[in-house]
Amino acid sequence: MLFIMFSLVCFQSQAQSFKKTTGTIVDENGEPLIGANIYKLGTKIITTSDFDGQYIINAKKGDILKFTYLGFENKTLTVKNPTLNITLKSNVENLNDVVLIGYGSVKKKELTGAVARVEAEELEKIVTSDLGSALQGQVSGVNVVAPSTPGGESEILIRGITSVGGDNTPLYVVDNIIQDGDPRIPPSEIETIDILKDAASTAIYGARGAAGVILITTKKGEAGTLKVRFNGSSAIQLRKPAIPLLNATEQLYVNTVSFRNTTGNVDADLRIPTLQNPYALQNDTDLNKLIFNDQAYVHNYNTSVSGGTKELTYNVTMGIFNQKGLQLNSNYERFNTRSNTTYKKGKLSVGTSVGLSIDKRDIPRNNLLSQAIVYNPNQNGLVLDDFNDLLDNGDQANRLTWVLQSLKTKQYLKNLRSNASINLNYDVNDNISIRANSGVTYNVGRGKIKVPYQEVINSSTKQPITQPTNSYIEDNSTERVNFYAEVGTNIKKEIGEHKLNLGLFFTAEKTTSDQFRARRLEAVNKDLDVLNSATGEQIVSSGFDFVDTRLSQIARFQYNYKGKYNFSSSVRFDRSSKFLYENNFAMFPSMAFAWNVSDENFWDDFKSTVNNFKVRITHGTVGNDRIAPYEHTATITQNIDYIGSNGTNEILNNGATQTDFKNPNLKWETTRQTNLGIDMAFLKNKITLGADFYTTNKENMLFPIFLPTSAGGGNNATIVYNAGNMTNKGLELSLKYRNRIGKVSYQMTGTFATNQNKITKINGDSDFLFTNDNGLVSRASTQSRITAHKVGREAGAFYLWRTNGIIDTEEKLAEYQTIDGNAKMGDVRFIDQNNDKQLDDNDRVYSGSGLPKYEIGYNVNANYKNFDFSMNWYASLGHEIMNGFNAWAYGFGRHKDLIYQWSEANPITTVPAYRDDIRNHRNFIGYSDLWLEDGSYLRLRQVTLGYSLPKKTTKNLGIERLRFYISSQNPLTFTKYTGYNPEVGGGVTAKGLDKGTGPISVQYLAGINFNF
Repeated sequence: MLFIMFSLVCFQSQAQSFKKTTGTIVDENGEPLIGANIYKLGTKIITTSDFDGQYIINAKKGDILKFTYLGFENKTLTVKNPTLNITLKSNVENLNDVVLIGYGSVKKKELTGAVARVEAEELEKIVTSDLGSALQGQVSGVNVVAPSTPGGESEILIRGITSVGGDNTPLYVVDNIIQDGDPRIPPSEIETIDILKDAASTAIYGARGAAGVILITTKKGEAGTLKVRFNGSSAIQLRKPAIPLLNATEQLYVNTVSFRNTTGNVDADLRIPTLQNPYALQNDTDLNKLIFNDQAYVHNYNTSVSGGTKELTYNVTMGIFNQKGLQLNSNYERFNTRSNTTYKKGKLSVGTSVGLSIDKRDIPRNNLLSQAIVYNPNQNGLVLDDFNDLLDNGDQANRLTWVLQSLKTKQYLKNLRSNASINLNYDVNDNISIRANSGVTYNVGRGKIKVPYQEVINSSTKQPITQPTNSYIEDNSTERVNFYAEVGTNIKKEIGEHKLNLGLFFTAEKTTSDQFRARRLEAVNKDLDVLNSATGEQIVSSGFDFVDTRLSQIARFQYNYKGKYNFSSSVRFDRSSKFLYENNFAMFPSMAFAWNVSDENFWDDFKSTVNNFKVRITHGTVGNDRIAPYEHTATITQNIDYIGSNGTNEILNNGATQTDFKNPNLKWETTRQTNLGIDMAFLKNKITLGADFYTTNKENMLFPIFLPTSAGGGNNATIVYNAGNMTNKGLELSLKYRNRIGKVSYQMTGTFATNQNKITKINGDSDFLFTNDNGLVSRASTQSRITAHKVGREAGAFYLWRTNGIIDTEEKLAEYQTIDGNAKMGDVRFIDQNNDKQLDDNDRVYSGSGLPKYEIGYNVNANYKNFDFSMNWYASLGHEIMNGFNAWAYGFGRHKDLIYQWSEANPITTVPAYRDDIRNHRNFIGYSDLWLEDGSYLRLRQVTLGYSLPKKTTKNLGIERLRFYISSQNPLTFTKYTGYNPEVGGGVTAKGLDKGTGPISVQYLAGINFNF
């Protein structure tokens, strides 16, 4: 007996003094999980499971171990015995995950609205300076057009066009603080993004939520030892070949044929600069060598330091981004840093965030790529740093001045963006909590433009064509400050299986903007770019200074019964300074209901196949006040001089005139949306499906109405009216599949979205309004305005003259001369749609638009041992593009296919005769369907292969993780579009008009992830 007791005591003593813990990690089916991570919390100790799912780690009784594996729920346990076997559950759709919903959060299971989440891991797969580019194809119903030059902003539409006359940018909320526009936060600083898509979810943001809401949570620290993470990559960019243009010999041939077609004279009468100077044929100038940078670089480096205690945690991030653009003068560089701290003790929690970003963007001159097209190859080659006098004459001299201004203009924009916020939460008791948030964002922008003087002399008259007064240096500055504050309370109560939650909040927001601009003419000093280096007239003016304020009261009620039935309702009262007092108040209510059908007893028989099924229905109202401030007030502009008389001679008198017109009846634009959605999971969450169908009705849309010049406002003067209604209808699908085959685990995600936009009403005498799209060809804007708003069609639709081939027979010529008496053989046959024997705007017909009918995203992630693989595909289908590059190239006689133009020697062709440029002859007019192309495309957004060193190796090196990867961005694009890039933005009025979209940046990069 004594021996047995002694043995038991020794055994217990040994069990209590063990220093290593072992075990096996398996999934729900008992299959071993290879490469699962096991962390000993509070230390740097980490290990992984082997091919049999077994592990061993230095851990004793009382230590806390955390088990993680991609695609499975994390599990944290306290060690009690030397053997600890673990079963991890799949978390394909973890219903206990918390999702932000605005002024609060809920579990996925209790979510009633259409809300999508994107994790940091997905964002960081795309190397970009812009958040929108990283989101493309990740979320159904979120349309993203990425910028074509470094540092540009993406165009983001959530569920289609929100406003015809206002801003369509979503509302950004960073760490509970409402932002003034796009906060330009680097993806490296972001932990999660929650996107609110339906009106019931966005209604709690009232007037700010009409275009959807993007909730950004920045990275926070975790309790434990200090952790350092580094992610760096470098890339080389390549581009698509340039638009095909004529060489010098071909240009002479085309000019000769065009002369014959236009005049009917013999070649001996031809007078062009090339024939006057035959040596010009030796030039064969190609400006693409000047305007493009081949093999431009991209560098992206980010690091973070995090850690803390149980009460205080911290995370500090820092990043450097540097990209040289593919176009001349299109570079971008940025430094960013952010510090987040969280303090929790007892009932009080405090969070602070301070961020700073400093960037500089070199901006290429407008129409740089298009202007280069018009330069003839037989003109002299250009050297950017050479400012000696240049000689040319005739039309070629004009083209020379255009091109010189585009090539030699230098423009940049420097921005300092800073923000600070504090979030307070105090739990009065288990049922009542009080929260207060406050933040400020401060943005300062400094811009400079230098248009240097370059003398161009007419070689015939020896007189200068250019004037020093056309050159200038301009400085401009903008200071923008946004203050935001909110205070509120949440009251929770559980009565049996009933859960109730009431939230009450008050918010205030103020935005101020101050601008300043100074310009001095005659920038004749090529070496200096300060204002005083110019010698001419000085022009100083303020910009558009304003103050905006908003006050809001919010109430939200949430109800949950047994997790089966979830109800949410909110109401928000807004006041906005954008409207006069009698119109500046509005109420925005919403209701939402969700039913977890799979929790019902009658669903038990289906759970083996469909283990989760939820139905959601929502209805909400949101507003829109995104118009320029003071639209309800008329303004007078001074220094508008006018001609008078002193009794003898005409003199110029100082004057003023009304340039802005008021509309005192201006009121809120209102959006009402109904959403029906389902969420399903199959085969123990291997497959998940989400689907949403929505209808949106927009009333009293804020339209800019053009005024006649007789009103006194000058050209393109507008006044804003509540002048129309519009609808959006759409379907969104998201499908996710996760599985494991042997040692390979993989996940596939697909998204699909379709949206149908339609204008249903335009107030006034007409159901048709042309927009101010500024023309497809800037040098011929009047001859190339394309888009219009028409009842029954989508906003910003294309209205074009349709063509019916060319005049290539005498019969066709005789018939067409009844419409156009000046028509000749080889001219385009435009269709007289209304048979009134003349061509005008009434003959323009609907010809599609730049809005895609369908969008598809497809993402793949896979892991095998220490290797990882990912790729993202994106498709935009069913939209059209007006190819401005072709309009420029044909319209100014430079496209290579003009060698096949109609002539007496080439009567069988589809290429019309070139008689004069786009401004003087309608053959290549900008609003014809000659430039209409299918804009659909499929693109491989990124493909990445990575390798992580084995855990044993990194452990011996004293580090947590070391991963190397190679990647390519945009390596493949499948499209019929013949321009540089089918990804064309332009806003509502010019969407799909390719006025100079730069070439696709194809990147090949290598990078490293280093954690310790």
